[in-house]
Amino acid sequence: MTGMILIDLQKAFDTIDHDILLQKMNFMGFSKTSIKWFRSYLTNRIFFVSVENSFSSAGDLKCGVPQGSILGPLLFLLYINDLKQASESTLLLYADDSCILYQNSDLKQIENQLNRDFKNVCNWFLDNKLSIHLGEDKTKCILFAPKYKRNIVKVLDIFHNDLKIKQFSSVTYLGCILDEAMTGEEMATYVIKKINNKLKFLYRKQIFFSRIVRRMLCNAIIQ
Repeated sequence: MTGMILIDLQKAFDTIDHDILLQKMNFMGFSKTSIKWFRSYLTNRIFFVSVENSFSSAGDLKCGVPQGSILGPLLFLLYINDLKQASESTLLLYADDSCILYQNSDLKQIENQLNRDFKNVCNWFLDNKLSIHLGEDKTKCILFAPKYKRNIVKVLDIFHNDLKIKQFSSVTYLGCILDEAMTGEEMATYVIKKINNKLKFLYRKQIFFSRIVRRMLCNAIIQ
């Protein structure tokens, strides 16, 4: 069996502490000139809020990296590069999408290890001034197991202090739908539905296509 915790960060790119980031870059071996350049890049940025035709006064950005920029995701990856040191379990990181995985035949060991690692990861986020979104549809957990195992054990007890992390029978990670039996049925249904929607749109616009393409569209929709 494999237990999985999917962690949702609140405004991850917007809450990166500049001083901590630059310190980490120093430990990684960035030159003083490079760090000075990045400090200049991150500081003296301002923001304001626009509501219809009204604008707020400008405020100084004290944290965060510019979103939509090439350097934004890179700086975030540098910032969380040492997160793996906080977990003994498998830790998957892709930008601000992270999850903890632990595999064992004993459910109790899975729970103990995941709870221990989740606590350490939460402490790492706290030390690095990042926060986890603990809404029930945000940070969540799931237990992957074969059918004969799921008939015996179904509940995975994961906690953050006194708050129990909600368990789901299927989750979405990096655009892939994963169900507790790893059948792939929900993902296949989702993909087929999207394909059918696209095909129906093309079918409605078939006047712009050749006769051969029209015939292919008709056959695809019928199938």
